[in-house]
Amino acid sequence: MNNYLSQNQLLFTEGNFNNNIGLPLTLIKLENKHSHAVLELGMNHSGEIAELTKIAKPHIALITNIGEAHIQNFKSKDHIAEAKKELINYSDHLEISILPKDDYYYKFLAKDNKNSKQITFGFSKEATINCKILDNSRILIFTPEESFEVKINLLGKHNIKNILAACACSYALDIPTKIIKKGIEAIKPYPGRLEIINSKGGSTIINDTYNANPSSMKEAIDVLSSIKGKKILIIGDMAELGNDSNKYHQELGDYIKKSSVDFTLAVGRHIKITMQQLDKNAFWFDTKDKLLKKLSEIIDTKSIILVKGSRHMEMEEIVSKII
Repeated sequence: MNNYLSQNQLLFTEGNFNNNIGLPLTLIKLENKHSHAVLELGMNHSGEIAELTKIAKPHIALITNIGEAHIQNFKSKDHIAEAKKELINYSDHLEISILPKDDYYYKFLAKDNKNSKQITFGFSKEATINCKILDNSRILIFTPEESFEVKINLLGKHNIKNILAACACSYALDIPTKIIKKGIEAIKPYPGRLEIINSKGGSTIINDTYNANPSSMKEAIDVLSSIKGKKILIIGDMAELGNDSNKYHQELGDYIKKSSVDFTLAVGRHIKITMQQLDKNAFWFDTKDKLLKKLSEIIDTKSIILVKGSRHMEMEEIVSKII
């Protein structure tokens, strides 16, 4: 990789070190050998990113999307967008801002952003960095200067958006496309995030148990719907949705109903509302053991089983039992 962000030159956020404790602990490790630092700034309340931004002092700011994560601590998605925009508003050293062109809140994020150069990413041809999906494992990426084809190892259009976001960062740093291509093709799924596992019984498991919110649930369902085979969805509660929890769980049921999922199995108090929206091949259980017993009756070698739920549901226990 020559001088382009080799592993020993790059400092980056590890695990969940993205808060007021983890960020300083990461920056303490910054040494002369490091050419770049990639820092994640996390938040679940307004004002947190503003404080973290003052510590990080970023030259490049990337906002990937505006979702519903931690919405229980905000009045609406509008307030989440305002909180994420703190990354731009409080960055005194900012040179480049990278924004999601396809996002509903793009215009809000871009408004009054006059102190930095702007780069966008997304599926829209108007985005600075965009792409054409060739098939399930290949995309053609376009930059203002050139295009190049890459092989991807991640499932879901949201992961393609993440790849485009990473490309936008690389483009901002003038990294050659051959290096970007090499980096993308080296990416492997993170455990618990749309991770494909082949069970001993011959079925295929998509382990997406790392966490769940309304957006990621729908993205996961889209992934399952796109794969050939008997589609079995196993879901648990979505947490941290506040007063809108019932609404989001109900909307999830409506989304599943319109999908091509063959069977839906669920466990959890809140997810029961989701299941009430479904009329066939939908089963709710009060324990994981009862769910697994039902699964054993319908599973076969052609089954594609996607397992997902919020962290506190510990849905990975189900994945282990299936394997």
